[in-house]
Amino acid sequence: MRKEPERTCVGCRGIFLQKDLIRIVANKEGQVSIDDTGRKPGRGAYLCQDQDCRARARKRQSLQRALRCPVPETIWIDIDQAVTALQDKGEE
Repeated sequence: MRKEPERTCVGCRGIFLQKDLIRIVANKEGQVSIDDTGRKPGRGAYLCQDQDCRARARKRQSLQRALRCPVPETIWIDIDQAVTALQDKGEE
């Protein structure tokens, strides 16, 4: 049996299954977006779904450091919406 891929959250440094994390990617032009498919090209970083973790990553600028580019405020709103969608999907 094959082991499922694990990734580290840039906010809390916890190790989680890749499918349970949100991938944020920065392309060559420095545009940051959420990667729903896990296949977008560019530099990627992962965040877990915990609200405190996202706040910690934002305060410490962990995501900017991991992506090596500035992260616009609109991405944080998109991340919160993606977490809400994942949690709603999990409740069904």
